[in-house]
Amino acid sequence: MKRITTRYLHRLFLTCTAALIAIPFANAADQPLSFVGKDEWLFYRVEFSNTTDEAATNTSIDLIRRLNKVLATNGVTMAFTMVPLKARIYAEHLPDDVKINSYMEGNYDRMENALRAGQVSVIDLNQPFLNSPLRGGDTPFFFRLDTHWAPTGAMLAGETIGTEINAHPALKKALDATPEIKFGMAWAKHKVNSTARGQVDGLPKGSPTFGIEQELPFTVTKEQTETPSLLGEGSDAEITLMGSSYSAPWYLLPDALRYTLQREVLGVSVEATHGSWVGMESYLRDDSFQTRKPKLLIWEMPERDMRMPPDYPYREERYHSDNTEWLLRAAAWAQSKCTPSPAAAKIVSGGLAVTEADHVSTGKTGDRDFIEVNFSKPIEKLDYIVASVATSGSKKLVLEASGTGVETRWFDVPVPGNGTEHALKSPLPSDGKGFTKLRIFPGKSSAFTFKGLQVCRQPDDLLK
Repeated sequence: MKRITTRYLHRLFLTCTAALIAIPFANAADQPLSFVGKDEWLFYRVEFSNTTDEAATNTSIDLIRRLNKVLATNGVTMAFTMVPLKARIYAEHLPDDVKINSYMEGNYDRMENALRAGQVSVIDLNQPFLNSPLRGGDTPFFFRLDTHWAPTGAMLAGETIGTEINAHPALKKALDATPEIKFGMAWAKHKVNSTARGQVDGLPKGSPTFGIEQELPFTVTKEQTETPSLLGEGSDAEITLMGSSYSAPWYLLPDALRYTLQREVLGVSVEATHGSWVGMESYLRDDSFQTRKPKLLIWEMPERDMRMPPDYPYREERYHSDNTEWLLRAAAWAQSKCTPSPAAAKIVSGGLAVTEADHVSTGKTGDRDFIEVNFSKPIEKLDYIVASVATSGSKKLVLEASGTGVETRWFDVPVPGNGTEHALKSPLPSDGKGFTKLRIFPGKSSAFTFKGLQVCRQPDDLLK
């Protein structure tokens, strides 16, 4: 998998439609994604929710709690923060006929309290954004014409996160274990025209035009000289910011954190079509985590996304997942060492393996080529396989799991395809008594290596 650096980041493009979100507007299916408020402010309908979203939100809270516990057990301290709703922070700019309902009014605090009750270190951005004396200034925290925060909002978020990390014993301990690096910051002397106009695209045809919005950017520079990394900026960071497009470099939160923490920060952001759950799993799977786990992981998620757990029904099918299976995969990738399972695995003769072997190394492979693995006893839900895999060309392994009295399942596992060995970790959940056979199809590749196969066990309390 591609090494993640601060340059390996993506813009967020909201793809949900108004018809698929519970919102307080009549005839929602006929409404555009954006709507116009007072003073030429634009808002997204997807920010609006109600009590029907509470169950899905609670699912997200529970998954975050469980993953946080796994990360802590494996030496990674996590801080979780939610981007507050633009519609709440600037409610005075909403149209007179659109109000923040009581559920939305208190939901941030409710989620925050529930996460903290689950031992998650949560950093509150809602109250600082609402209470800051700068909120009503001439450089708002959010763009008028876009859903994202403006530079002043990114800096307030960075300052708040930095202050809370330093005030929280566990987070401060993790921070202090990372090397300090001197960063300087300077605000621009004059406002510049902004190109952030994402919500304009969500308006219906024939909508009024809007003038150019301006912003006051800042720049952050590293003041001490270091030998540059061959892998790019941030590749050796021991602090990771994993987030949505609010965490993308052009929205300046990574730089704000570098300045406020005086540390290098690896910034990783994902598209809304992928969602925060796919983003986190992809990061855990990537070499940047597998070969150098951060001491401090800051997970940023938009408040509005909390009601969209992995099984959110309106997400693209390829980014949709059973909630429990998402947790099993993410937790497997987060494990630092293998706790042996009672089940053992061996590569048997057949396919690419001429005889029983402990590894397979071959040249060109096609879609029908495979290696076959037998398990000494049925694989249970908390079991997962671990191996070292290299493919040259193929970017996906297909795992075909089967057994007596259990329905065959196929699992797609992304691989980098660059010819270099990388970790493979995959649970094999079934609806029955467990799989006893596994075929691994490397796909079309000019070379394939598979070795170091183990069956490992997740903590017994992961799903309790």
